Amino acid sequence: MRAYLTIPIVILMLALPIVQACMSPYDQYAVEIVMNKPGVEYNPSAGVPSTVVVENETFVVRVWNGEDGPHVRVEIPLIHRMGAYWSYTGPVVITNGTIQKLISRGWIATSIIRNGSSIDVLQKGNVTVKIKTPKSECTSDSDCATGGCSGEICAPRDEAGKIVSPCLYARWYDCLKLTSCGCVNGACSWKPNEAFKKCLREHGVDPSKVIRAGVSEVTATGPNPEELSDALKEFFKATGANCTKFNLISGSEEKPAYDPSKVDAERVLEKALEYLTEKGIITGLTEEDVAQITRIAKWGEAGYNGKIGWYETKNGTYAWIPYDESKNPTLVRCGWVGPPVYGNASSTEGNGTPGTGHLNPGSGPNVTGGFGNHTAPNPAVNAPQNEMTSTTKTETGSAICGPSSIIGLAVLVRLIRKRK
Repeated sequence: MRAYLTIPIVILMLALPIVQACMSPYDQYAVEIVMNKPGVEYNPSAGVPSTVVVENETFVVRVWNGEDGPHVRVEIPLIHRMGAYWSYTGPVVITNGTIQKLISRGWIATSIIRNGSSIDVLQKGNVTVKIKTPKSECTSDSDCATGGCSGEICAPRDEAGKIVSPCLYARWYDCLKLTSCGCVNGACSWKPNEAFKKCLREHGVDPSKVIRAGVSEVTATGPNPEELSDALKEFFKATGANCTKFNLISGSEEKPAYDPSKVDAERVLEKALEYLTEKGIITGLTEEDVAQITRIAKWGEAGYNGKIGWYETKNGTYAWIPYDESKNPTLVRCGWVGPPVYGNASSTEGNGTPGTGHLNPGSGPNVTGGFGNHTAPNPAVNAPQNEMTSTTKTETGSAICGPSSIIGLAVLVRLIRKRK
């Protein structure tokens, strides 16, 4: 006779950690190169420019010595704009029906891949909701398999066969007949559907403890709290989330001066590297090196995990590649690692005095903090949700949705991509 028992340890085993590459919110508007190839050197006395102009648009240039070698970083400048902001980090699930509801109500859905992370963008009027899903443990259902004594655990295929669980059959295991094991938002999980969730609740099991969803970063911006609030209410209603109370931050917000999707990172970096090598600021870098680096340059290839450098590849050779694509990279999960100051400096710690060289700033926009001595906001001190300051508007209601809530949302990219 089978023993019917809900086993808490099995639930805990479902929550296997998900490794995600972390980024500063400013990295998505930058390309960073570590000049760590033997023979490549940085000469700060040559005078480092603080900006470069490409097609009448101005971009910020940073050069500094780091522990792993000289760094060159080009950035889309940031400008201050007034607006409202809301953010959340945690599990997010959006079904096909959710996307269809939003589209029928005038929302526009698009999806892009940047630095290995999936970014889904939902827009209506002047409001934009971005859902970023970091690199994940699976990309398709075939990457997942069941494990455990009763096949009650859904996990990555290479781990499923190694999982050992007590051979006690819990009543809620019958609910697994209503679903399948597959890839949900980058995590191997039992796929959510209403019948499955209803069955779990009837057996006294919280669906969120069984259905895994990879951690996502959700941000929403609008021109003012009222317009953003109305759009979020519609968004939550479409997802079925009971979110009627949420905190909005309003005030001055930093935004990229140019749309990254419309600016050629390859061309901007090429212009900067050509200048730095011609003036002797960076020496030992060949034309072939510049061609290889710029060929793979994309906005977002920056920061500890994503910076481009001379690294060992998976097959044992060396090439200019992003660090997170190198052989056995040591990736960081959440905190941001980078130079304390982005001044053009000669210090080996990256926090010396700004460079004195200059390029014609052209007619580009005002750069936040100014050229030459700009210090980028440190995300470790100023978290993304605090980028906007001034007043805070709180919507009233029965459920609070903010940096530590919204249970039951998740990103389903396939439908969006099929519509492209």
